[in-house]
Amino acid sequence: MLDALYRAHAPAVFRRARRILGSAFDADEVVQEIFVALLDRPERLEGEPSGVGWFYVTTTNRCLNRLRDRGNRDRLLLHHAAEPASAPPGGDDLLALREALARLPEELARVAVYYYGDEMTQQEISELLGCSRRHVGNLLERLEAALVTTEVRA
Repeated sequence: MLDALYRAHAPAVFRRARRILGSAFDADEVVQEIFVALLDRPERLEGEPSGVGWFYVTTTNRCLNRLRDRGNRDRLLLHHAAEPASAPPGGDDLLALREALARLPEELARVAVYYYGDEMTQQEISELLGCSRRHVGNLLERLEAALVTTEVRA
């Protein structure tokens, strides 16, 4: 069963992770983490007809955690007067967005990825998160305020 899931979903998980993280190496690690987690607890997919939604949300969450961890690591290195880890290749706007995602609260970071990165509608985001469209609108307002405060534009 896990073989079939891997063949069906690993390429999409990899593409999503690479798009968010900007690194094929990190994306490979996310794919491995997700499927090892499924190996340990296959019941995570119970109630998911195709599993697509679970993979989509899980990949996003793991990537956001990696971005936060990377930001925390860089801050610690700077604090201890060491050189920060080199930034992943990519444009300045993408790098700024990734840095902003690492600083945002998890719920706002997820909405930012879905709205700006995936260009989903508020209705699509609400269905994915299992909340009202109005709540998504409120999250987007909070996100805009947070982005203006940190002087980062998505």
